Amino acid sequence: MKSNNKVTMKKLLFAGLILFAIVLIGFLYAYFLQSDIEKIGYVKVLNNKNRNVLYGREFEGRLVDSRGNDKLLFKFKTTDAGIDNNFTLFPRRFFAWGKNYVAYTQNLKEVILVDYKTGKEVYRQGLNERVEFINVNKEREEFVIASEKALYILKYQKKKSNEKKSSFILARIAEGKFCWPSLSCDSRYIVCGENNNKENYSATSFVMIDLQNNTKKKILSEKIDNLPLTQDYRLIFSTAISNDNKWVVISTSSSASPPYVYLMAVNLKSGTIREFSEITGLCNSPGFFISNDKYMFAQGEPEYREFGDYSSIIDPFRSKPVILDLNTGKLEIVNDVPKDINAYWPIYGNDKAIYFIDRNYQSFVPNKIFDTNIYRLKNKKVELLFQIKGGIVSYDVISR
Repeated sequence: MKSNNKVTMKKLLFAGLILFAIVLIGFLYAYFLQSDIEKIGYVKVLNNKNRNVLYGREFEGRLVDSRGNDKLLFKFKTTDAGIDNNFTLFPRRFFAWGKNYVAYTQNLKEVILVDYKTGKEVYRQGLNERVEFINVNKEREEFVIASEKALYILKYQKKKSNEKKSSFILARIAEGKFCWPSLSCDSRYIVCGENNNKENYSATSFVMIDLQNNTKKKILSEKIDNLPLTQDYRLIFSTAISNDNKWVVISTSSSASPPYVYLMAVNLKSGTIREFSEITGLCNSPGFFISNDKYMFAQGEPEYREFGDYSSIIDPFRSKPVILDLNTGKLEIVNDVPKDINAYWPIYGNDKAIYFIDRNYQSFVPNKIFDTNIYRLKNKKVELLFQIKGGIVSYDVISR
């Protein structure tokens, strides 16, 4: 009898081990399959009937993946001409894609967070002044917001089990009018433009704010070649800071028309300022650090023909990804992109792939945005990931 019980126990134990192995294999398979899914967040323009507005008035924020799932996260419509004008000029500045949440502003009056997994709003906060820029430190899920009067940090905080208040806290950290803020990986520094010159309020200097020491330092002046600010002044179109806080990069230009947008870099450790106007002209913002000393951006514009011999850039009119070595000043063209594709808005993913978009539109003809293709360049192979019907004004790769 005891022998039979032992045999039965062994059979049950064996069956249990087999069942556990099957569950474990299934879990691992699902995990690795899930980790291989491409996830892209994007903001799509729905309505483009107003001929006086470039991008239209209705927007959808969506999350799409390589399995074919395309989930609506938020939807809104702008309400007046003043807000339309703000969304027409660099609309990407009003959206930021974190690891788990997307931040956006509706009618420039509120900051709103939506959870990717649930598709539900988890935070909403109105401000007494207009929201003008939103950016994010993805690793720490901390959002930096510039209003017309101040800078804010929005970050997650653990709440006690008996608390009903939000898990996020919004802190006002600096007074003034700032633009294109970027938060360092360690959340210690913010680099951004600042508009505070009384002679010309449109003139933009470049500053760094040390949140640990509560200090602000001007890095680049708003002046161009010491000309009076009534004649010429600096504009800023994007900012970035390297992971080790060594380099900051801005895309900038004078106020001359048409603008000649190029890159400048500052070594924060040595104080060295490097201007790359001769090789980085026709820069299309934004760009991205692919390492601590190398910066990637898109260069060129298919329809731009006005510089002639002014620039030494080789064949600048087809937009393509390029990599700038900040130490040597060497510019490397990424030649793996087919010549019939205009590569804009490159993003360097955690999988060491380059993502970019090709927008089917003519830059100097209003209301001619039709469709957007999202590509991935990996191991010298370009793959079309998603075709979005309609123009997109914001997108990002969601970390796996």
